[in-house]
Amino acid sequence: SICRFIIIMGKKNALVEKEKKEDEADVEEDEFEEETRELQVVEVGDFVKVKQSFDESVVKAVLEMDYLEDHYWDNIKLALMVIACLFAMVAQFYPMPFPESRPLLGTCCVAYFASSTILQLIVTYIEKDCIMTTLPVKNEQIKNENENTEVSHNIRSTNGLRISTIFPRFSYDFTVIVQENLKEDSNSPPTNEVCSMRFKIHDYLTEEGKFDDDRFEKHVQSVVKDYENQQFYMDRLWIQSKKDKSQ
Repeated sequence: SICRFIIIMGKKNALVEKEKKEDEADVEEDEFEEETRELQVVEVGDFVKVKQSFDESVVKAVLEMDYLEDHYWDNIKLALMVIACLFAMVAQFYPMPFPESRPLLGTCCVAYFASSTILQLIVTYIEKDCIMTTLPVKNEQIKNENENTEVSHNIRSTNGLRISTIFPRFSYDFTVIVQENLKEDSNSPPTNEVCSMRFKIHDYLTEEGKFDDDRFEKHVQSVVKDYENQQFYMDRLWIQSKKDKSQ
């Protein structure tokens, strides 16, 4: 029996050593991929460019989770811009001498400023800090994702997601907010079902401007998954809550 025990322990030790070697090989492979992967370079002194780069990574992360972007308000803004440009072109190039063209010029100016005003109101009061909205996910797609999950993902099939970001000037905090994309004509009351996570930009951006967008996108997807699993929170700091778990 002693010999049998020694043989069993020897096999276990061999399996443990094999798993350690595999883990070390995986770590070395990940480090090699991170070293060889060409990181995106961002001008760290340009506040607008830094926010744009982080916003683009947030959008990319959400779209990789099988969400489709809702372009409803984007299409309306484009239509307003086209209308404003058309009135400007008519005012500039319509073949009519000046004294007789005064009513036409007045109409074009009023229409141009009206379109511009409506466009600015949409950006200020409807979109606010929102960088994207998504369409609801079809129930068939949700069932195919994971039929055995214990968590209900019906939250994905209601109104879609509204993704907002906040990046104050001269700040190191980049906040990602995930919430339901409630329609303007909806009678539903405001909800506190929000996932709001603050990220430190220096965790993903070096002094030389190299942006580790892949790692940031994985962390953003983790926040979206929290919302899908109905694990809501407000103004949580990633370093304290999740960073250690993801490394």
